[in-house]
Amino acid sequence: MIWRELLILPENLLWAWRKARKCYRMADGLFDQAELAEFELNLEAELEGIRSDFAEWKYTCAPLRLVPQPKKPDAQGKPRFRQYFQLAVRDQVAWIALANVLGPEMDKRMPAWSYGNRLYRAAWYEQSAPDEPHSKLNIGPYRHSGGNLYRHFKHSWPLYRRHISLTARRMVSATIDEGELDAGERLALKQSEGLAYLAPEHWSKPTPADDKIFAASLDLSKFYPSVRKAAIAMSFASFLPGYTDELASLIDQMLTFTVQTEGVSEETKSEVVPPVNPGIFERIPTGLFVGGFLANVAMLPVDLEVETLLAARRDIAHFRFVDDHEILAYDFESLVSWLSLYAELLAKHDIGAEIEPDKYVPPELKWILHRDEELPPGEKIEDLIQRASSAAAVNGRKPTELMTRTLAQVSMLAATDFDLLTDSGRGQRMEQLEWLLLANIPDQEIRGDTRMAFAAAQIAALTPSLFRPSDKLLVAHRRLAALSKKSNDDALLAEIASLKTDVETLEEDERKEWSTLLKRHFALLFEAFSTHPDKVRLFTRLLDFCRATGHDGLPQIVAWMRGNERGQLRLLKCYLGSTGLQALARHVLTASESATRLDALHRERAAARSFISNLLSAQLETFVPTAERAEPLQFFQWNALTAFAAALVIGAVELEAIEPDLARNMRDRAGSLGLGEEIQGVADLARSTGTELGVWYHWFFSTTLAYRNSAPDYWPLVAEAHRPSKPTDWNSLRRYPRLLPDSGWQYISENPAALKPDDAGWLLDAAHAAPDRLAGIVNENAAVIAAKRHLAATPGRSLTRWVEFASALPASDPRRSEWTALEVIRQIVEPLSAIDGPDADILDDLHPENICIPEIWFNAADILDGGKLTWEGWRRKSREDKVKLIDPPIRDYRYAGMLDRADRAWPKRLRPIGQLLWGMLRQSFALPAAWNIRGQERSLLDIVGSDLERLPISSFTLTILQSCLLPRNAETSLLHVFPPLFGNLAGLAADDTEFDTPINTSEELEVLLGDAQHMLELSQMTVLEHQPRQLIPVRLRHLGAFGAEHAPEHELHA
Repeated sequence: MIWRELLILPENLLWAWRKARKCYRMADGLFDQAELAEFELNLEAELEGIRSDFAEWKYTCAPLRLVPQPKKPDAQGKPRFRQYFQLAVRDQVAWIALANVLGPEMDKRMPAWSYGNRLYRAAWYEQSAPDEPHSKLNIGPYRHSGGNLYRHFKHSWPLYRRHISLTARRMVSATIDEGELDAGERLALKQSEGLAYLAPEHWSKPTPADDKIFAASLDLSKFYPSVRKAAIAMSFASFLPGYTDELASLIDQMLTFTVQTEGVSEETKSEVVPPVNPGIFERIPTGLFVGGFLANVAMLPVDLEVETLLAARRDIAHFRFVDDHEILAYDFESLVSWLSLYAELLAKHDIGAEIEPDKYVPPELKWILHRDEELPPGEKIEDLIQRASSAAAVNGRKPTELMTRTLAQVSMLAATDFDLLTDSGRGQRMEQLEWLLLANIPDQEIRGDTRMAFAAAQIAALTPSLFRPSDKLLVAHRRLAALSKKSNDDALLAEIASLKTDVETLEEDERKEWSTLLKRHFALLFEAFSTHPDKVRLFTRLLDFCRATGHDGLPQIVAWMRGNERGQLRLLKCYLGSTGLQALARHVLTASESATRLDALHRERAAARSFISNLLSAQLETFVPTAERAEPLQFFQWNALTAFAAALVIGAVELEAIEPDLARNMRDRAGSLGLGEEIQGVADLARSTGTELGVWYHWFFSTTLAYRNSAPDYWPLVAEAHRPSKPTDWNSLRRYPRLLPDSGWQYISENPAALKPDDAGWLLDAAHAAPDRLAGIVNENAAVIAAKRHLAATPGRSLTRWVEFASALPASDPRRSEWTALEVIRQIVEPLSAIDGPDADILDDLHPENICIPEIWFNAADILDGGKLTWEGWRRKSREDKVKLIDPPIRDYRYAGMLDRADRAWPKRLRPIGQLLWGMLRQSFALPAAWNIRGQERSLLDIVGSDLERLPISSFTLTILQSCLLPRNAETSLLHVFPPLFGNLAGLAADDTEFDTPINTSEELEVLLGDAQHMLELSQMTVLEHQPRQLIPVRLRHLGAFGAEHAPEHELHA
């Protein structure tokens, strides 16, 4: 096996980062915002560090930091805290990289009846007949580029519950009447690949005359903290092909965890269940993103033996979702016998996990299966057996106890496009969400916290869409505007005065109506939280609601916090306070940006301003103690407080120009948080928080996604506060090279190692804005020499100049056309196929400054055909005088992607070709600002995808761009090169590449370019006065694929 080669594959590490980033974005719990931002800001070096460790078969994890998480109260209502750890971002990424490589081969061995934490793979329905819209389910290879670590929730828990219900039906009937099933159950019936239970021939026992079967469920006690490290290692050794001593050593090193409890109070540590002590930790740390996968790996020996027994017996159905198990049997005795056997299998394989006696359903099984447990007073074992048998009985034909109606409603609500509903339809959906939020529904079908969090998130997100402007107010405003333009007379002035009064009244009525709705919805969310304060997601949804709507719900939240400073909820209040402050910090950033964004709706800007104003007046010291502290802050409290302070200061800078008073209040609030240093502005953040300013600003940009193409007006002031000698500040300054401050140029001059040879393109961008600063650098390196040489050369007609020239031409000019952009690329690639043509290495340094456009292309008089500029004349002239490559070239990492100089693989050369074509079609080679930071050009290609959707180009050219630039297409090119990476060594996975167009050679690219040009030529025409025009040919199949309506990644409905 080629495990080492796969582990150090640059794509693997990049996929691991994307998955980790997505996990963090979905997380509701506490994590260090600054650490995550710092890792991303230094992404290239961080990934290279992990790669170097893997190459040497070594890795050392940083200590685990204990951050206990709330869990469901005990039977007496006492709050409890589960064992939970904060892992270093680097370790999360490294573990995901290992799971990317080893996971597919392990995951595909897991039985179909194991649903939880299964690794992501493509799944889609294929229509085989017009009347069967979902007639065939295809399961494709494991995929990585989409950033999904595990299969989506709706492909796991809902499927688990529906397959249980469907299996009960199948156990009593050879056929299942699909007319009795809801839409989700019908899809689940088709989504049963490998699940033997739904095959009629599977069951060996005759159908019960009364359709009665028996069901029971069990739970494993403290699952993650109980799974032994040795069980994981043994499972890898037993089931992973090509397992070597080196790989075993690496896994052992990565499984060597140590716990650090410093920074956590003794009281907090004392409440953790199970207890944890500092030092070596031999179990799966809860908080490790791949922990679910590792638990499945540890359970694999048990699962496979269970699978063998089930196939031999064919009278039992066993289902597992992480640590939840459901068992179906034809009689109660077989059910009890199987449960007993399963406990023996757990002990036999020494996984570490044990059955929790108090979580059986029916609960009487505790005493039936654990005879050492003392019977309840006055009970006899015979009575318990009889009661358990009655409770376990299920009508298989109509398994009411196992049915999934709530899941169906959740699925329906999740799939509904709220924007397309009528007002009455929206009202109905909100009523259904309110019911899901507050109804007392058993957890068996869907966990209560999951159901309530879904409903709360939907209410928080959808409430702003309920706003409807008053028609009367709109008419009054229009009438007032019309009258104001007329000449004044007494009658007109009286009408204007009356209208102004009406407008004020109508505006006040609108405000009251909207305020009443917000109060009602917030009250619903607050009631749910107050009833279940241990559900952290309900708490964060309260804050999300305040941010989205501008409603001032913070006083109620503060009152709850103050009311629980003492008593049994005090530790829960401490955790929620830190979580809340962390969430508020992110909301401050987005609100500050929204308040200044010109393309935001008026009510969005108003909500953002209201949120910040409400925040500044709230007594947030109840969340985390600020100025006067009776005891030191715990480390997670400190992290939340520093992030909040940074958000206030950064938000103040953002708002300074339009809301100076609000900005001043934000700075004052940041200075009152008791960080030990007075905070007057951004220059004070590093000293006060212990985190460099560049990290905080990267956090701002990545959280808000603002200023992706150009810098904010205030950036020069922020840049001056950076300290280039700090690596993170230097990386942050790279974001906007044309605004590099004097300190940045000084740093380059004094530190030749600051720039790599392929930084020359970036330096050239900076030098265009400050050529004198480049000329003044004495300590030259390769990048400086190349940039100076290029600036000193005779100004030529580079592709950059050509795009600037063409963008100013009339839209009808053929030189500005899509056809011309394709022709430039074709002329670059064409020589490679000639017998005496150049080596493909020339593509390694493609850059718009390295391509020379013939002078004749710029002169319209030289390319006229019969005195007219025509399509035919331009095509002929452009091919007579061709583009050339400039030598020596400017090297630019932003165009090279992940090209390893020792690896000349053709697919990696597609990236610069695609970027050149993309730049010509959008008529600008200005790259996304984040790409100026090394490493970001790899991870933020989603920017390209969103831009491609808007380009007015033919679907044929769009296909070429997708193949060159989109991460999925790059991944597809590796499918047959590294099949173990996709769990497809045997080649049995369904083909999910129908809409991908891999370009395997330069010859294939040349053919595709020619075909695209040919399709454009068929749509070229000449109109009045010989003016050329281009119709854009579009193939609907391409649009459907790009819109993901039928793409393989399309998520199956729950």
